[in-house]
Amino acid sequence: MAIFSYKGIHYHVAQWGSKENPPLVLLHGFTQSAQTWEAVAQELAQTRFVIAPDFVGHGKSDRPTEPASYEMGAVLESLAALLRWYWIERADVLGYSMGGRIALAFAIARPHRVASLVLESAGLGPSTVEQHEAMLRRDFALIEKLLEGDIEAFMDEWEAQPVFDSQRRLPEEARRRLRAQRCANDTHALALSIRGTGQHTMPDLSARMGGLPMPVLYIAGILDRRYLRIAEKLQHLPGISCVLLNAGHNTHLEAPEAFCRQVRSFLEESPLSGKQTPRPARLDAT
Repeated sequence: MAIFSYKGIHYHVAQWGSKENPPLVLLHGFTQSAQTWEAVAQELAQTRFVIAPDFVGHGKSDRPTEPASYEMGAVLESLAALLRWYWIERADVLGYSMGGRIALAFAIARPHRVASLVLESAGLGPSTVEQHEAMLRRDFALIEKLLEGDIEAFMDEWEAQPVFDSQRRLPEEARRRLRAQRCANDTHALALSIRGTGQHTMPDLSARMGGLPMPVLYIAGILDRRYLRIAEKLQHLPGISCVLLNAGHNTHLEAPEAFCRQVRSFLEESPLSGKQTPRPARLDAT
């Protein structure tokens, strides 16, 4: 564990593996923290130096009250500063859900810092005015609920969403840990996080996907229809591999062994691994 400070904000950073290995950055989803990566990080750390920050307002990182600290530009700037702090010039970057959106934005804004990109159940932004308006309404309804200040009530509604139905298959202890991780957050900080990096803030990035200079792996669960459709569309783009796992939205928790197997195979072809063999686009189900 490390504490990284940037512009007066302290970030909690978990780390695994040897610093002699190529770096891999793991970015967690909304309401989660670096703790969500514990099981898969230990596996991936066999060949990588793995670092996982708690985003601002999440986990053990600071919870500033200024909205600007949560905006996408500030989050990307802090991520770049984190790499500098570790003396990392380029890293493989893996992001889940909100963390996937941030990872994608980081790869577009700073492609020279990203050797390869793994997106797990990550949205690409609204493609129509109607979709943007729907996301805006949804995000601001979540903000209003959070500002009521009852974290348990918010999580009751959050976890009841159909996108998380498959997580009911997790062992009771795993579900208990996940709930505790979510409820350890602060409602006001989570509201600011949605305001700054919620889906409504994203432009449509689907057109940018085929032009990314780094290899990309997109992972989705076959039980997660929305992100399954994204994977099916991306499979036709050059330089993007798509893998479907027998899971729902959170594949690294629901199918950790298959998740690690696919990620490790992909990372073997990262420029940081010394291999330059082009990876053809494909859609695998496992």
